Amino acid sequence: MSNFILDQQYQEEIYQLYLYAFNAQDSANRRDFWNRRFQHAIPYGISVDGQIETSILSIPFETNFFGTNFKMNGISDVMSAPEASGKGGASQLMKAALQDMYDNQVTLSYLAPFAFSYYRRFGYEQVFDHVTYTMASDKLPRISKNTENVQVKRLDFSSNTDLLKSIYQQSPLAQRGGLNRADWWWDYLPKKFANRQLAVAFEHQQPTGYVIYERTASEFIIYEVANTDIESRQALWKFVTKHGTTAENFIYQSPVADIDFDLVDEPYSVTTTVQPYMMARIVNLQDFLEKYPTSTPAKFTLDVIDDVLSENNGHWTFEFDGKVRSVQKSNVPLDTHTAITIQQLTKILFGYRSAASLVEHGKIVGWTSDNVKNLDAITVPQKPILADYF
Repeated sequence: MSNFILDQQYQEEIYQLYLYAFNAQDSANRRDFWNRRFQHAIPYGISVDGQIETSILSIPFETNFFGTNFKMNGISDVMSAPEASGKGGASQLMKAALQDMYDNQVTLSYLAPFAFSYYRRFGYEQVFDHVTYTMASDKLPRISKNTENVQVKRLDFSSNTDLLKSIYQQSPLAQRGGLNRADWWWDYLPKKFANRQLAVAFEHQQPTGYVIYERTASEFIIYEVANTDIESRQALWKFVTKHGTTAENFIYQSPVADIDFDLVDEPYSVTTTVQPYMMARIVNLQDFLEKYPTSTPAKFTLDVIDDVLSENNGHWTFEFDGKVRSVQKSNVPLDTHTAITIQQLTKILFGYRSAASLVEHGKIVGWTSDNVKNLDAITVPQKPILADYF
Protein backbone atom coordinates (compact mmCIF):
# COMPACT_ATOMS: atom_id res chain seq x y z
CA MET A 1 0.00 0.00 0.00
CA SER A 2 1.05 3.57 -0.64
CA ASN A 3 2.92 5.47 2.04
CA PHE A 4 0.61 8.42 1.30
CA ILE A 5 -2.32 6.77 3.14
CA LEU A 6 -3.22 8.65 6.31
CA ASP A 7 -4.63 7.38 9.58
CA GLN A 8 -8.18 8.23 10.58
CA GLN A 9 -6.68 10.46 13.29
CA TYR A 10 -6.15 13.10 10.59
CA GLN A 11 -9.89 13.42 10.02
CA GLU A 12 -10.25 16.88 11.57
CA GLU A 13 -7.17 18.28 9.84
CA ILE A 14 -8.36 17.01 6.46
CA TYR A 15 -11.82 18.43 7.12
CA GLN A 16 -10.32 21.86 7.81
CA LEU A 17 -8.34 21.62 4.55
CA TYR A 18 -11.59 20.68 2.78
CA LEU A 19 -13.33 23.78 4.15
CA TYR A 20 -10.46 26.05 3.14
CA ALA A 21 -9.74 24.54 -0.28
CA PHE A 22 -13.39 24.62 -1.38
CA ASN A 23 -14.25 27.86 0.43
CA ALA A 24 -17.01 26.00 2.27
CA GLN A 25 -18.68 27.11 5.48
CA ASP A 26 -18.58 24.85 8.50
CA SER A 27 -21.94 23.72 9.84
CA ALA A 28 -23.29 20.84 11.88
CA ASN A 29 -24.93 19.35 8.78
CA ARG A 30 -21.83 19.69 6.58
CA ARG A 31 -19.62 18.19 9.26
CA ASP A 32 -22.06 15.31 9.74
CA PHE A 33 -22.30 14.23 6.10
CA TRP A 34 -18.58 14.80 5.45
CA ASN A 35 -17.60 12.73 8.49
CA ARG A 36 -19.87 9.88 7.40
CA ARG A 37 -18.19 9.80 3.99
CA PHE A 38 -14.71 10.10 5.46
CA GLN A 39 -15.25 7.14 7.77
CA HIS A 40 -15.75 4.89 4.74
CA ALA A 41 -12.95 6.39 2.65
CA ILE A 42 -9.23 5.79 2.30
CA PRO A 43 -7.60 9.18 2.95
CA TYR A 44 -4.39 10.12 1.13
CA GLY A 45 -2.30 13.13 1.98
CA ILE A 46 1.02 14.92 1.82
CA SER A 47 2.25 16.68 4.94
CA VAL A 48 4.78 19.51 4.95
CA ASP A 49 6.25 20.73 8.24
CA GLY A 50 3.59 18.77 10.11
CA GLN A 51 0.65 20.22 8.18
CA ILE A 52 -1.36 18.44 5.49
CA GLU A 53 -1.18 20.49 2.29
CA THR A 54 -2.73 18.11 -0.22
CA SER A 55 -5.28 15.33 0.21
CA ILE A 56 -7.73 13.13 -1.70
CA LEU A 57 -10.27 10.53 -0.64
CA SER A 58 -10.58 7.14 -2.36
CA ILE A 59 -13.97 5.64 -1.49
CA PRO A 60 -14.60 1.91 -2.00
CA PHE A 61 -17.89 1.15 -3.74
CA GLU A 62 -19.35 -1.63 -5.84
CA THR A 63 -20.96 -0.98 -9.19
CA ASN A 64 -23.44 -3.02 -11.22
CA PHE A 65 -22.16 -2.82 -14.78
CA PHE A 66 -24.96 -4.21 -16.94
CA GLY A 67 -25.43 -7.20 -14.64
CA THR A 68 -21.81 -7.75 -13.62
CA ASN A 69 -20.60 -6.46 -10.27
CA PHE A 70 -17.20 -4.79 -10.09
CA LYS A 71 -15.26 -3.17 -7.28
CA MET A 72 -15.02 0.54 -7.97
CA ASN A 73 -13.31 3.29 -6.01
CA GLY A 74 -14.65 6.81 -6.29
CA ILE A 75 -12.16 9.67 -6.05
CA SER A 76 -13.46 12.60 -4.05
CA ASP A 77 -12.25 15.83 -2.44
CA VAL A 78 -9.08 16.36 -4.47
CA MET A 79 -7.81 19.39 -2.54
CA SER A 80 -4.69 21.42 -1.95
CA ALA A 81 -3.87 24.42 0.17
CA PRO A 82 -2.91 27.49 -1.91
CA GLU A 83 0.71 27.21 -0.82
CA ALA A 84 0.84 23.67 -2.27
CA SER A 85 -0.35 24.75 -5.70
CA GLY A 86 1.98 23.77 -8.51
CA LYS A 87 4.00 21.28 -6.47
CA GLY A 88 2.43 18.21 -8.11
CA GLY A 89 1.09 16.81 -4.86
CA ALA A 90 -2.37 15.98 -6.19
CA SER A 91 -0.79 14.16 -9.13
CA GLN A 92 1.32 12.06 -6.76
CA LEU A 93 -1.73 11.13 -4.72
CA MET A 94 -3.84 10.26 -7.75
CA LYS A 95 -1.18 7.92 -9.08
CA ALA A 96 -0.67 6.33 -5.67
CA ALA A 97 -4.40 5.78 -5.20
CA LEU A 98 -4.75 4.18 -8.64
CA GLN A 99 -1.83 1.85 -8.04
CA ASP A 100 -3.32 0.83 -4.70
CA MET A 101 -6.65 0.14 -6.40
CA TYR A 102 -4.95 -2.13 -8.90
CA ASP A 103 -2.98 -3.94 -6.20
CA ASN A 104 -6.21 -4.50 -4.25
CA GLN A 105 -8.18 -5.95 -7.19
CA VAL A 106 -10.34 -2.87 -7.75
CA THR A 107 -11.46 -2.91 -11.37
CA LEU A 108 -12.92 0.56 -12.00
CA SER A 109 -12.74 4.12 -10.72
CA TYR A 110 -15.14 7.07 -11.07
CA LEU A 111 -14.74 10.75 -10.22
CA ALA A 112 -16.33 14.16 -10.69
CA PRO A 113 -13.82 16.40 -12.50
CA PHE A 114 -13.10 20.05 -11.91
CA ALA A 115 -11.40 19.91 -15.34
CA PHE A 116 -11.80 17.01 -17.75
CA SER A 117 -8.39 17.59 -19.35
CA TYR A 118 -6.66 17.33 -15.98
CA TYR A 119 -8.09 13.92 -15.12
CA ARG A 120 -7.48 12.54 -18.58
CA ARG A 121 -3.82 12.61 -17.53
CA PHE A 122 -4.68 9.82 -15.11
CA GLY A 123 -6.61 7.68 -17.57
CA TYR A 124 -10.14 8.93 -16.85
CA GLU A 125 -12.64 9.72 -19.59
CA GLN A 126 -16.10 11.25 -19.80
CA VAL A 127 -18.71 8.49 -19.94
CA PHE A 128 -21.63 9.83 -17.88
CA ASP A 129 -23.98 12.63 -18.91
CA HIS A 130 -27.05 14.15 -17.28
CA VAL A 131 -29.99 15.80 -19.00
CA THR A 132 -31.88 18.70 -17.40
CA TYR A 133 -35.47 19.27 -18.57
CA THR A 134 -37.22 22.53 -17.67
CA MET A 135 -40.93 23.13 -18.26
CA ALA A 136 -43.28 25.89 -17.18
CA SER A 137 -46.04 24.69 -14.88
CA ASP A 138 -48.78 25.63 -17.35
CA LYS A 139 -47.17 23.32 -19.93
CA LEU A 140 -47.16 20.23 -17.73
CA PRO A 141 -48.67 17.18 -19.46
CA ARG A 142 -51.95 15.76 -18.24
CA ILE A 143 -51.64 12.19 -17.01
CA SER A 144 -55.00 10.53 -17.42
CA LYS A 145 -53.99 6.91 -16.95
CA ASN A 146 -55.91 5.21 -14.15
CA THR A 147 -53.65 4.67 -11.15
CA GLU A 148 -56.26 3.97 -8.49
CA ASN A 149 -54.44 0.81 -7.37
CA VAL A 150 -51.38 2.88 -6.47
CA GLN A 151 -51.20 5.16 -3.46
CA VAL A 152 -48.48 7.82 -3.30
CA LYS A 153 -47.41 8.97 0.15
CA ARG A 154 -45.09 11.79 1.16
CA LEU A 155 -42.56 10.47 3.67
CA ASP A 156 -39.51 11.71 5.51
CA PHE A 157 -36.45 11.01 3.35
CA SER A 158 -33.99 10.38 6.17
CA SER A 159 -36.06 7.75 7.98
CA ASN A 160 -37.49 5.82 5.03
CA THR A 161 -34.54 4.90 2.82
CA ASP A 162 -35.10 1.21 3.59
CA LEU A 163 -38.24 1.40 1.43
CA LEU A 164 -36.19 2.55 -1.55
CA LYS A 165 -33.35 0.05 -1.67
CA SER A 166 -35.06 -2.78 -3.52
CA ILE A 167 -36.78 -0.41 -5.97
CA TYR A 168 -33.52 1.31 -6.82
CA GLN A 169 -31.68 -1.98 -7.29
CA GLN A 170 -34.26 -3.14 -9.84
CA SER A 171 -34.08 0.08 -11.85
CA PRO A 172 -31.75 1.15 -14.68
CA LEU A 173 -30.22 3.64 -12.22
CA ALA A 174 -28.45 0.72 -10.57
CA GLN A 175 -27.95 -1.61 -13.51
CA ARG A 176 -26.11 0.42 -16.14
CA GLY A 177 -22.91 1.22 -14.28
CA GLY A 178 -24.56 2.75 -11.21
CA LEU A 179 -23.69 2.10 -7.60
CA ASN A 180 -24.79 -0.92 -5.63
CA ARG A 181 -25.65 1.51 -2.85
CA ALA A 182 -24.40 0.23 0.48
CA ASP A 183 -26.46 0.86 3.61
CA TRP A 184 -24.05 3.58 4.76
CA TRP A 185 -24.47 5.40 1.45
CA TRP A 186 -28.27 5.33 1.78
CA ASP A 187 -27.84 6.82 5.27
CA TYR A 188 -25.47 9.43 3.87
CA LEU A 189 -27.71 10.73 1.07
CA PRO A 190 -30.35 12.46 3.28
CA LYS A 191 -27.53 14.01 5.31
CA LYS A 192 -25.84 15.37 2.21
CA PHE A 193 -29.10 16.57 0.65
CA ALA A 194 -31.02 17.77 3.67
CA ASN A 195 -33.53 19.81 1.63
CA ARG A 196 -34.72 16.92 -0.51
CA GLN A 197 -38.12 15.36 -0.03
CA LEU A 198 -39.53 11.92 -0.76
CA ALA A 199 -42.75 10.44 -2.12
CA VAL A 200 -43.23 6.66 -2.32
CA ALA A 201 -45.73 4.71 -4.41
CA PHE A 202 -47.41 1.71 -2.78
CA GLU A 203 -49.38 -1.13 -4.34
CA HIS A 204 -51.08 -3.49 -1.93
CA GLN A 205 -49.07 -1.83 0.83
CA GLN A 206 -45.77 -2.71 -0.88
CA PRO A 207 -43.40 0.05 -2.07
CA THR A 208 -43.14 -0.03 -5.87
CA GLY A 209 -41.68 3.35 -6.78
CA TYR A 210 -40.35 6.63 -5.46
CA VAL A 211 -39.45 10.17 -6.43
CA ILE A 212 -36.82 12.30 -4.67
CA TYR A 213 -37.39 16.01 -5.18
CA GLU A 214 -36.91 19.49 -3.78
CA ARG A 215 -39.18 22.53 -3.71
CA THR A 216 -38.19 26.17 -3.72
CA ALA A 217 -40.35 29.27 -3.89
CA SER A 218 -40.60 29.02 -7.67
CA GLU A 219 -39.30 25.59 -8.69
CA PHE A 220 -40.12 21.91 -8.28
CA ILE A 221 -36.87 19.99 -8.89
CA ILE A 222 -36.86 16.23 -9.48
CA TYR A 223 -33.60 14.38 -8.84
CA GLU A 224 -34.45 10.70 -8.93
CA VAL A 225 -37.38 8.57 -10.07
CA ALA A 226 -37.44 4.79 -9.87
CA ASN A 227 -40.26 2.26 -10.13
CA THR A 228 -40.92 -1.43 -10.58
CA ASP A 229 -43.97 -1.15 -12.85
CA ILE A 230 -45.69 1.24 -15.22
CA GLU A 231 -48.61 2.02 -12.90
CA SER A 232 -46.29 3.24 -10.18
CA ARG A 233 -44.38 5.42 -12.60
CA GLN A 234 -47.60 6.98 -13.86
CA ALA A 235 -48.80 7.58 -10.31
CA LEU A 236 -45.53 9.27 -9.33
CA TRP A 237 -45.60 11.60 -12.32
CA LYS A 238 -49.24 12.38 -11.61
CA PHE A 239 -48.16 13.28 -8.06
CA VAL A 240 -45.55 15.62 -9.51
CA THR A 241 -47.95 17.37 -11.89
CA LYS A 242 -50.43 18.00 -9.07
CA HIS A 243 -47.93 20.57 -7.79
CA GLY A 244 -48.60 22.67 -10.88
CA THR A 245 -50.10 25.54 -8.89
CA THR A 246 -47.24 25.70 -6.38
CA ALA A 247 -44.27 26.31 -8.68
CA GLU A 248 -43.55 28.33 -11.80
CA ASN A 249 -41.15 25.82 -13.32
CA PHE A 250 -40.58 22.11 -13.09
CA ILE A 251 -37.04 20.82 -13.49
CA TYR A 252 -36.01 17.20 -13.93
CA GLN A 253 -32.29 16.55 -13.52
CA SER A 254 -32.21 13.16 -15.19
CA PRO A 255 -29.19 10.85 -14.92
CA VAL A 256 -30.40 9.12 -18.08
CA ALA A 257 -28.73 10.70 -21.11
CA ASP A 258 -31.45 9.62 -23.55
CA ILE A 259 -33.50 12.54 -24.88
CA ASP A 260 -37.26 12.10 -24.41
CA PHE A 261 -38.71 15.00 -26.41
CA ASP A 262 -41.25 12.75 -28.06
CA LEU A 263 -42.91 11.82 -24.76
CA VAL A 264 -44.48 15.25 -24.30
CA ASP A 265 -47.24 16.74 -26.42
CA GLU A 266 -45.36 19.93 -27.29
CA PRO A 267 -41.56 19.41 -27.37
CA TYR A 268 -41.02 23.16 -27.91
CA SER A 269 -42.34 23.70 -24.39
CA VAL A 270 -39.35 21.90 -22.90
CA THR A 271 -35.92 23.44 -22.50
CA THR A 272 -33.32 20.68 -22.49
CA THR A 273 -29.66 20.83 -21.55
CA VAL A 274 -27.25 17.92 -21.85
CA GLN A 275 -24.44 18.26 -19.34
CA PRO A 276 -21.21 16.27 -19.02
CA TYR A 277 -21.30 14.61 -15.63
CA MET A 278 -18.68 12.24 -14.24
CA MET A 279 -15.67 10.36 -15.58
CA ALA A 280 -14.55 6.74 -15.30
CA ARG A 281 -11.45 4.71 -15.98
CA ILE A 282 -10.61 1.04 -16.23
CA VAL A 283 -8.15 0.25 -13.45
CA ASN A 284 -7.64 -3.46 -14.10
CA LEU A 285 -8.07 -4.15 -17.80
CA GLN A 286 -7.53 -7.90 -17.50
CA ASP A 287 -10.30 -8.30 -14.93
CA PHE A 288 -12.68 -6.00 -16.79
CA LEU A 289 -12.30 -7.92 -20.05
CA GLU A 290 -12.51 -11.32 -18.36
CA LYS A 291 -15.84 -10.40 -16.72
CA TYR A 292 -17.17 -8.01 -19.34
CA PRO A 293 -20.94 -8.58 -19.79
CA THR A 294 -21.16 -9.94 -23.32
CA SER A 295 -22.34 -13.18 -24.88
CA THR A 296 -21.35 -12.23 -28.44
CA PRO A 297 -18.62 -14.39 -29.99
CA ALA A 298 -15.68 -12.15 -30.90
CA LYS A 299 -11.96 -11.97 -31.40
CA PHE A 300 -9.83 -8.85 -31.52
CA THR A 301 -6.43 -7.50 -30.56
CA LEU A 302 -5.59 -4.26 -28.78
CA ASP A 303 -2.38 -2.35 -28.26
CA VAL A 304 -3.13 -0.36 -25.10
CA ILE A 305 -1.28 2.61 -23.64
CA ASP A 306 -1.82 3.45 -19.98
CA ASP A 307 0.49 6.21 -18.76
CA VAL A 308 -0.30 5.57 -15.09
CA LEU A 309 -0.78 1.81 -14.65
CA SER A 310 1.90 -0.04 -16.55
CA GLU A 311 0.09 -3.32 -15.90
CA ASN A 312 -2.44 -2.32 -18.56
CA ASN A 313 0.19 -1.44 -21.16
CA GLY A 314 0.70 -4.04 -23.83
CA HIS A 315 -0.61 -6.13 -26.69
CA TRP A 316 -3.90 -7.76 -25.67
CA THR A 317 -5.83 -10.55 -27.38
CA PHE A 318 -9.48 -11.13 -26.57
CA GLU A 319 -11.28 -14.25 -27.75
CA PHE A 320 -14.74 -15.44 -26.79
CA ASP A 321 -16.77 -18.19 -28.43
CA GLY A 322 -19.72 -18.39 -26.06
CA LYS A 323 -18.17 -20.92 -23.70
CA VAL A 324 -14.51 -20.09 -23.23
CA ARG A 325 -13.17 -16.59 -22.79
CA SER A 326 -9.48 -15.88 -23.23
CA VAL A 327 -7.83 -12.58 -22.34
CA GLN A 328 -4.09 -12.60 -22.83
CA LYS A 329 -1.37 -9.96 -22.73
CA SER A 330 1.64 -11.02 -24.80
CA ASN A 331 5.22 -9.84 -25.02
CA VAL A 332 4.67 -8.56 -28.54
CA PRO A 333 6.05 -4.98 -28.70
CA LEU A 334 3.45 -2.21 -28.64
CA ASP A 335 2.56 -0.70 -31.99
CA THR A 336 2.30 2.91 -30.86
CA HIS A 337 0.87 3.93 -34.25
CA THR A 338 -2.27 1.83 -33.79
CA ALA A 339 -2.35 1.79 -29.98
CA ILE A 340 -5.44 2.98 -28.11
CA THR A 341 -5.24 4.85 -24.83
CA ILE A 342 -6.93 3.51 -21.73
CA GLN A 343 -9.16 6.62 -21.86
CA GLN A 344 -10.50 5.83 -25.33
CA LEU A 345 -10.89 2.15 -24.50
CA THR A 346 -12.89 3.06 -21.40
CA LYS A 347 -15.17 5.18 -23.55
CA ILE A 348 -15.78 2.28 -25.94
CA LEU A 349 -16.29 -0.47 -23.36
CA PHE A 350 -18.63 1.74 -21.33
CA GLY A 351 -20.83 2.08 -24.41
CA TYR A 352 -20.38 5.84 -24.55
CA ARG A 353 -18.90 5.98 -28.05
CA SER A 354 -18.22 3.20 -30.56
CA ALA A 355 -14.81 2.27 -31.91
CA ALA A 356 -16.17 2.99 -35.39
CA SER A 357 -17.05 6.54 -34.31
CA LEU A 358 -13.59 7.09 -32.82
CA VAL A 359 -12.04 5.90 -36.08
CA GLU A 360 -14.29 8.29 -38.00
CA HIS A 361 -13.17 11.19 -35.81
CA GLY A 362 -9.51 10.29 -36.13
CA LYS A 363 -9.09 9.28 -32.48
CA ILE A 364 -8.07 5.73 -33.49
CA VAL A 365 -5.87 5.07 -36.50
CA GLY A 366 -4.52 2.05 -38.31
CA TRP A 367 -7.16 -0.43 -37.15
CA THR A 368 -8.52 -3.12 -39.46
CA SER A 369 -12.23 -3.05 -40.13
CA ASP A 370 -12.56 -6.50 -38.54
CA ASN A 371 -10.94 -5.31 -35.31
CA VAL A 372 -13.29 -2.34 -35.13
CA LYS A 373 -16.35 -4.44 -35.94
CA ASN A 374 -15.49 -7.19 -33.45
CA LEU A 375 -14.79 -4.79 -30.60
CA ASP A 376 -18.02 -2.89 -31.21
CA ALA A 377 -19.92 -6.19 -31.40
CA ILE A 378 -19.28 -6.97 -27.74
CA THR A 379 -19.84 -3.56 -26.21
CA VAL A 380 -22.85 -2.88 -24.00
CA PRO A 381 -25.83 -1.60 -26.02
CA GLN A 382 -26.65 1.53 -24.01
CA LYS A 383 -24.86 4.45 -22.43
CA PRO A 384 -24.14 4.04 -18.73
CA ILE A 385 -26.10 5.80 -15.97
CA LEU A 386 -24.78 7.27 -12.74
CA ALA A 387 -27.25 8.97 -10.41
CA ASP A 388 -24.79 9.51 -7.55
CA TYR A 389 -22.09 12.09 -6.96
CA PHE A 390 -19.00 11.91 -4.76
